[in-house]
Amino acid sequence: MITGKKLVEELKIRLQQDLPGEDAQYRMAPSYRPRLTWDEIHAQKPRLGGVMLLLYEKAGELNIVFTQRKQYIGVHSGQMSFPGGKKDEDDADLTATAIRETYEEVGISREKIAILGNLSELYIPPSNFLVFPVVGFAADIGAFVPQKEEVEKIVEIPLSFFLDKTNINLNTEIKLFNGAVVYVPAYVYEQHIIWGATAIMLSEFTFIVEELIKRVR
Repeated sequence: MITGKKLVEELKIRLQQDLPGEDAQYRMAPSYRPRLTWDEIHAQKPRLGGVMLLLYEKAGELNIVFTQRKQYIGVHSGQMSFPGGKKDEDDADLTATAIRETYEEVGISREKIAILGNLSELYIPPSNFLVFPVVGFAADIGAFVPQKEEVEKIVEIPLSFFLDKTNINLNTEIKLFNGAVVYVPAYVYEQHIIWGATAIMLSEFTFIVEELIKRVR
């Protein structure tokens, strides 16, 4: 298996090529999630956002940083997510949005992040966001500094956890913000449940990593 620096190098090359897209994303999509065309998505006039899937080495293996959102009145209250948020007028593009939000939410500055590429855009119907997922790597991660206003907790999870399919629960019970209960595919790490848009983006990312691992066997 390729790990660490070699995997990061291979990812940077692979992410410049055609992405697997919906077929890989929908491995972790709730059954009720609609498949919309780009015309249907853009007709909703979605807000634009950028998120960062940030890799870094810890204890000899690659990890990914997540934030657990604070509780609030809204569709994503308390959820696990990548650092990220809404595009500001001053952001040059959505990569800049992801970088800025990563610094604001977890305290990792632009200078520490090497951009490897991006994953496929993802529309999030409940909040009407069109999200651009950026993949980055920090060789020297330093200490995380959670944003007090928005971040309840920073959660570090090894990449290997997401490559182990026994860690996927395809029928996880979730209570939505409106009180409805749904059963969805999710990654369950200790007490943390990663589902919805974040799980969908992870699904495409792990598809790519699995492809790279198979290639060098």
